[in-house]
This record gives sequence, structure tokens and C-alpha cells, in this order.
Amino acid sequence: MKRFNGASFIGKLVTVCALLWTNGVEAQSEQPSVENGAEDENLPVAGYDKGFFIQDPKGLFKLVVGSTMQPHFAWESVEEHVEEIDDATGETVVLKRTDREPEYAFMIRRAELKLKGHAFHENVTYGFMADFAKGTVGLKDYYLDFALAPKVFHMRFGSYKKPFSRQQITSSSKLELVDRSITDKAFGQGRDLGIMFHNKFDKSPTFEWAVGVFNGTGEKPWFEGKLEEDDAGEIDGISSRSKYTNVPDRFHPLAVARLGFNHGDLKGYSEADLEGGPFRFGLGVSGIVDFDSDDDDDSNIRGELDFIIKAAGFSTTGGVYVMTAQDGGGMGDQSFNSWGLHAQAGYVIKEMVQPAFRYALVDLDGDFDRTQELTGGLAVYIFGHNLKWQTDFGGRIYEHEMGDLTDYVVRSQVSLAF
Repeated sequence: MKRFNGASFIGKLVTVCALLWTNGVEAQSEQPSVENGAEDENLPVAGYDKGFFIQDPKGLFKLVVGSTMQPHFAWESVEEHVEEIDDATGETVVLKRTDREPEYAFMIRRAELKLKGHAFHENVTYGFMADFAKGTVGLKDYYLDFALAPKVFHMRFGSYKKPFSRQQITSSSKLELVDRSITDKAFGQGRDLGIMFHNKFDKSPTFEWAVGVFNGTGEKPWFEGKLEEDDAGEIDGISSRSKYTNVPDRFHPLAVARLGFNHGDLKGYSEADLEGGPFRFGLGVSGIVDFDSDDDDDSNIRGELDFIIKAAGFSTTGGVYVMTAQDGGGMGDQSFNSWGLHAQAGYVIKEMVQPAFRYALVDLDGDFDRTQELTGGLAVYIFGHNLKWQTDFGGRIYEHEMGDLTDYVVRSQVSLAF
């Protein structure tokens, strides 16, 4: 049997990447001279361009600093089920409690620091984002992106959003309403650690694509440690070596893919038609395959179809989601489990004020058979999505075999992004 030669394999891989790189650079003859190796001593070393930047005069290194800040107020009235003993029969009865005091609070919903730029060449880009708003610092994005063939074939490593669902890919600073719909959390989008190949799909080219493999643990940290016992074997507390971590302790791989088509000069990952213009639209389809590689009998397959339409200040977007669940007989033993949908629409008045409405439904296999959301809101765009004031209000109906529950919520926030 022929022995695998690791050094030879790596050498061939580097050679192929170098050839792809060279072809990508040569294809950019219309780009500024920096990308062709010529020096341009007239580039500004500092300024503002979608963030505050500094760079060397040749443009080989660039750092852009940005932030998203969202001071937020929320008022919520919640119904819940409570159990009581019937004095006459001694049986347990379930009642719907409606006299619970409303909850309300001011909070800093997001306080994100963003760093991005390129190093050594404009085809080698990086991104970093941390959130300081939850009482502890959380790492969200940290990735390197190599443009082997610019706008045609990119390779990205690190932590970032999976290419699944238009509403999740869309930045929180570019939403029409205060938050995403209930379908976002129900069908498990978000960030993860992995490798992805793409064609800068988030810039809405005519045909967009992305495919990647991710760890499956997400980017959120969890508490890792152990309980200490005293001499008698009783629990004495938590070990001082316990800590929060997001270093994966298992490999639970996900395969994710997205395809899309965009018509017109469309900003497909920015809600609201602030730019105006003729009829434009985008269609996308995404899928996730969750492999049962760790044999925990907890795999699934998720799919979604989404759209966005913009025309002369009017915009509408939405999606349909489906999910299967493993029945216990291996990864191939899947059955239909859940589905959901959401649709929203808004109209920008005089490039400043926008009313918007959304309906969403999630039908999960569980105690709460179905959840519906109806939300209306108003956004005031002071400097577009970069500075705006958003307020929305609505209700959620939880259908349950013990009786339906209804929550009401009012939210308002100022969003500053640069």
C-alpha cells in the first residue's frame, strides 16, 4: 500500500492555491493599481468609509473600526399556566394566570465592536466582532477570508454566520422591526465555527452561492467545570477552575449550503427600500444537514426558501421553513417534525418614516403545538440604517393542550451603526 506523503500533499495544495490566486489577481486589470503590485503613494492613511480606517500609503494593510449600539426598552405582559389543588376533589387543576405583573426594563441590547480590513493584499481580508452588552464579553465573529478568485471563489475560516436564512444573514442593524421573527430561533440559525466557500453572496450578486462545514456547537460560550466534594462526599461548591468557554469538546458537524438569484441593483440583505428605485427582487434557498457523528441520536435536516422584493419605497420579505428529526434508528431515519413561516412588509415615506408589519407562525413537535406572532412597528430613519429609532408592538399566541396563552410586548430602541 502506498504511504501517504503529507509534505507532498501540502506542497501540491499550496501550488494550486497560488495558481488560483495569480489568476484572480490577473483578472482584476480594471482594479486600482495596488492590486496589480504597483505603488500608489497618494492613498489616504486615515479617514471614514463605512467605518473609521487607517492604512499604509500603498494600501497593503487596512484596518476599519466600526460599532453597533442599541439602547433598548421593553415592556412585556406574560400569561402562564399554574397548577392548583381543588379543595373539593383534591385533584390538580391547571389554570391560566393573567394577573402577573408586566415586566419592563431598560437595557443595552447590543454594544458591538467591529474590526475588519485586509493584510498584505486586498484579497486577504479579516473580520472581528465582540459584544459587550450581556454583562460579559462575547466573541461573535473572528475569521479570515481568502479571495482565490475575487467575487467568484472565496474561502473563509473561523467563526461567522452560517449561510442559512435571509433574515439571519441580514445584520441586526439593517432590520425594519426591532428584532427578527420567532422563526429565527426556532430553526436554529446563527454563528458557528467552520470553513465556507462562497462568492461574496451577502453582496447580492446575480447568482449567489455558499457551502460550508461547521462544528455544530455555535459561538455562544458555556460553563465548563466540576463540582467539588468535601471529605464526607457532600457537594461543597464549584471548582475554582471552572470557566466559560466556547472551545468545542466534540465534533458535531453541520453541512450548510445556500443558492440564490437576484434581479436588479438589489441590496438583498438590507430590509426597507431606503435606496428606492424600480422593481427588484431576490430568491434564496438554504439547507442544513446535521450529522449524527457523535451517536447521540439527535440529528436533523433543515431547509428554507426566502424572498425579498423592493420597489419605489415598498419592501416585503419572508421565508418558509421545514425541519425533520431523527427517530433513533440512525441519521438516515428521519421524519417530518416542524415547519414555520414569516412574512413582513413596509413602506418608506419621504425617505424617513416607515411603518412595517409582520406575521409569523411556528408549528413545533412539542407541548406548545403552535406559536403565532403578529407585530407592527414604526421606524424613523435619521441617517438611514446607520442611525434610526425603532418602536414595535405585538402579541404572541401559544396554542397549548391546557389552554392558549398570549403575551404582549412593546419594544423601542435607538440603533447607531458605523
